[in-house]
Amino acid sequence: WAVITLKNRPFVKLCIATFLIFNGFMLASAFSAYVIFFYVYSGDYSKGGTLLGWFGSISSVCTFCVIFLVTWISTKIGKRKTFLIAISISILGYALKWVGYNPHHPYLLLIAAPFMAFGLGSLFTLVNSMVADVCDLDELQTGTRREGMFGAIYWWMVKLGLAVASLASGFLLNATGFNVALGANQTVHALLFMRIFDIGIPIVTSIIAIFIIMSFEISEDKAYDIR
Repeated sequence: WAVITLKNRPFVKLCIATFLIFNGFMLASAFSAYVIFFYVYSGDYSKGGTLLGWFGSISSVCTFCVIFLVTWISTKIGKRKTFLIAISISILGYALKWVGYNPHHPYLLLIAAPFMAFGLGSLFTLVNSMVADVCDLDELQTGTRREGMFGAIYWWMVKLGLAVASLASGFLLNATGFNVALGANQTVHALLFMRIFDIGIPIVTSIIAIFIIMSFEISEDKAYDIR
């Protein structure tokens, strides 16, 4: 049954897009603290922790609001189009972090939070609904209702992304030249590449995911026809 499930092209596209977006977000999250502590605040953990707290709180509130917003928009223009718009907005948010990482005006970083919230806020809201459309198509093709198999593989992919991000972040941090023994005196090279990885990785993974979802076969009209 697992092999049959993985032969479902629309489902595989959703899994790959989720892996890319979630993995990119988690990698960025791993670097954000280092950038804030060592670049923005030059080793001041107290001030850095306060900014991280505000950034996390605002991101959580905005993500909660995004869930309702993208749900409403998807009823007007369809899930695929809404997903593409939402991920594009999240890319803008990641790009704004480059401006937000400002040692002279550190709280500029908070401007990026509402835009970034469209990433995860739309990912697990819209893609889960699109997986349901895949289940309908699969039932039409096979005569069997297999939500359990699709759900199990999809969330295994999410956990795989989390594990890969945790592993990759360590290697990438070493690749920047970060040296914990230097404390606040990190090299210019290390600080630059920490910001590049923090901002560039989720932008690249999100762009790839957009191109994958653009070719997602089940449009809103087709989903209605299948049902």
